[in-house]
Amino acid sequence: MILATLRQQMIRLAGEIGGGMVFANGARSHMTASLSALPESKRKSPTFFIGNMVPTCITDDIAAARAVHRRTLTHYATLPNYRNYWKEAGYAEEMDAIEKAIGEGRRDDIPKYLTDRWLDDCTLSGPPAKIRDGIEAWRAAGVSTPIVVPSSAAGNQLKAIEETLAAFKD
Repeated sequence: MILATLRQQMIRLAGEIGGGMVFANGARSHMTASLSALPESKRKSPTFFIGNMVPTCITDDIAAARAVHRRTLTHYATLPNYRNYWKEAGYAEEMDAIEKAIGEGRRDDIPKYLTDRWLDDCTLSGPPAKIRDGIEAWRAAGVSTPIVVPSSAAGNQLKAIEETLAAFKD
């Protein structure tokens, strides 16, 4: 059984009763701290699944990729469990601003609080080589299975899948 995880209590539970865990939109800079809730035997086990769904936009236009991520991740930023996780991960200022915007009915302002620093920690953007390097950085952070969640700055979901397959060809 693979459990969805974000914070320490969920991670500990996955280590106790599960065969693995999967994050969605985790922060790479916080992954070592997150995974410290697992026993070392689980962290190093080749059979214990550690995955993270990483929003990915493959393009040379980083600004366009970030715009795509802001659009696709705004909904997650409205969810308290994600905001609490990102606060724990070092993004309290951004999440506090989002909470204030939500409280004041300014949901259209949420994307501007999804900073480049936050995006670069929780998503992958850039040309194929940068994306491949980013996948390796996730692995180095302890995520044995980074899960590319493709979006495209140049088209629809089918285009995003084509771009992803091309980036990992060969």
